[in-house]
Amino acid sequence: MNMRILALTGLALAASISSASALTVTNADKSSHTFMLTPVGGKAEKVVLKASASGTYDCSKGCEVRMGALKSSYDASVQKVEIKGGKFVKM
Repeated sequence: MNMRILALTGLALAASISSASALTVTNADKSSHTFMLTPVGGKAEKVVLKASASGTYDCSKGCEVRMGALKSSYDASVQKVEIKGGKFVKM
C-alpha cells in the first residue's frame, strides 16, 4: 500500500515539474510555419508546425525561438505561445 502511494506521488510530482518547464507553441494560422527552437545550453532544433497544430518543448532553463527575422526569448515561467499572423504572441 505504501509503495503504491509513493509511486503515485512520484508520478504526480514528475507531471507537475515537466508541465511547468514546458513551452507549448500553438499555430493559429491557416498555414504551416517553420521555426528554430534553441533551449538555453542546448542545440537548435528545426520545428515545422502545421496549421492549427500544437507542440510542446522543454524550456526548463529558458529558450529562444526564431522564425525568419523574428526572434523571441522565453524563460521557464512562460508556458504558452501562439503563432498568429506569422508572429509569436504570449498567451
